[in-house]
Amino acid sequence: MASRPWSRNILTHVVDRGLMTKTVTENSALLHDASKGRISSVLLAAVWGVSVLAASSSMVNMNKYMMQDSVFPYPVPMVLFQFSFATMLNGGLIMIRPGLYPSLTGNSESKVIITRELMLRRVLPVAFAFVISVLASNMAYYYSSVPFLQMMKESNIITVYVMSLAIGAESFDSKQSLVLVLLAIATVGSIHGEVRFSLAGFVLQAVACLGDASKNIISAMLLSGAGKKLDPMSFSLLLSPLVLGFTGLLCVGQHQVQGMTSLPSQQAFERSWQLLLGNAVLAFGLNLAIAMFLRYSSALSFGMLGILKDILVVISSTALLGAHISGVQTVSFTMQIVLLCIWTYMKMTE
Repeated sequence: MASRPWSRNILTHVVDRGLMTKTVTENSALLHDASKGRISSVLLAAVWGVSVLAASSSMVNMNKYMMQDSVFPYPVPMVLFQFSFATMLNGGLIMIRPGLYPSLTGNSESKVIITRELMLRRVLPVAFAFVISVLASNMAYYYSSVPFLQMMKESNIITVYVMSLAIGAESFDSKQSLVLVLLAIATVGSIHGEVRFSLAGFVLQAVACLGDASKNIISAMLLSGAGKKLDPMSFSLLLSPLVLGFTGLLCVGQHQVQGMTSLPSQQAFERSWQLLLGNAVLAFGLNLAIAMFLRYSSALSFGMLGILKDILVVISSTALLGAHISGVQTVSFTMQIVLLCIWTYMKMTE
């Protein structure tokens, strides 16, 4: 029996409505999943961002506390302990969770092949500059307050910019240069306003800033070109054993040295091993938190997080360690933060 035209139209209409309903439902589900994904990424970035802030401020204040005469004023063994722990933990994690090291375990296009040339000519210079930076920075804590040293660190971008201009890695920009000149003036104000100024602390922090700037420039030149881009955890895995080797050699040569750069006694180790272990765990946790934050955020977010970290370090050191900040330093540090925000925006939008 032949179907009537009106019945076929009704049937077609019903089918079309069913297909349309299914399509709308599927699209709604996809949009819902995408929305959930975005919310999840934002929440994870927030969690890891808070972790970075907490770990970094805790790390700075803990290093300052440990460098007291009555605790553990031995910067070389402290760094040696940190990177012994980092080397062992990185070695275990890359086998258990290789996804944390995408540059070394990713696909063939982005994977970095570990070669002798990579380690000796690329990573080794970075490790050397890093050792200078971290040792000088820890030694500076012995002489100067955390706020003063943190305010000096704000001038790192000036050193990086000048060195980059010298080697042709940056082109001169009058607006950026003006911001950095103002930042230099604000830094001079923070130094001038230091009530308990220590020349030794100032010189050591200047050396630390120079080492840190050199490390950043060498990293950009040697590790980011020709497909050698390394994520933070992969970079830590390659860097840790080299830093461990450098600090181990320094320890070997310190048997006859007296004072802060000498080796600690067995009693000092027994008294402070829990602090050393906590310090090493905190240092590794900070690297992990940075790596995870970068996975769920942008470079601009990381730059702004660094500025928030600087503010938190200064505030927490005054609250926890009783550090004193003069009125001149308060004004100068506020200027530094504003100028750093302007600098970060300018670099992200150029």
